[in-house]
Amino acid sequence: MIMKNPFQHANRRSSTKDFVYFEIKQRIIEGILEPNESISEENIATELNISRTPIREALQRLEIEELITRLPNGRLQVSPISIREVEEIYNVRSLLEGLVAREATLKANENDLKKLNQFTQLILEASENDIRDDVVFYGNEMHSYLYQISGNKNAVKILNQLNDHISRYRRLGPTKNNERSKKAAQEHMEIYEALVKKDPEKVEMLMRAHIHNSLEAAIDSIKKHLQKSIELEGNG
Repeated sequence: MIMKNPFQHANRRSSTKDFVYFEIKQRIIEGILEPNESISEENIATELNISRTPIREALQRLEIEELITRLPNGRLQVSPISIREVEEIYNVRSLLEGLVAREATLKANENDLKKLNQFTQLILEASENDIRDDVVFYGNEMHSYLYQISGNKNAVKILNQLNDHISRYRRLGPTKNNERSKKAAQEHMEIYEALVKKDPEKVEMLMRAHIHNSLEAAIDSIKKHLQKSIELEGNG
């Protein structure tokens, strides 16, 4: 006699919900689903060929994380982007990333420096070949490795909580702007060089400047996006 697993249905439903959650979140972060774009449970159900219950649960989770906004009429849309929000996020990020980079400088060993050098070279190579998505990807990898070296669990925890919103705004800069992509690559190189010299003050200063420059690029991209939206509404 084969015993049925009483959790089998629940696990399947949970995995479907998680799949939908990560799928929609990734589309928001990558800009495939644009700010203010309407989200339809029915369309998602049709596209992914799944029931609407796990979709509804996934959307509720994204709403709590403020990646999705519910309008007064009950409809859902991708949360808008704003200069105020990005300034708040990046100012917090600047302080924490600077702290983490400083602590990582003091703790990095030879193997860590070799790994960071690999990331730096991959960032520079991607920039030279104008592969902007790779500049962002390997930049993320370098930052994540600094988190790991630092061992500052509380700072990293807060950064990870902000990470989805940070990723969303970060992509507005380097992937849309070739000039910013090249400057970001150079900034990572300067940070690495200061790490090698074991200069925590300089590393912290360079990291905070790097985040500030990323903020300026994001603000510029937001302004262009908002202006484009106004123009489209005017032509509509």
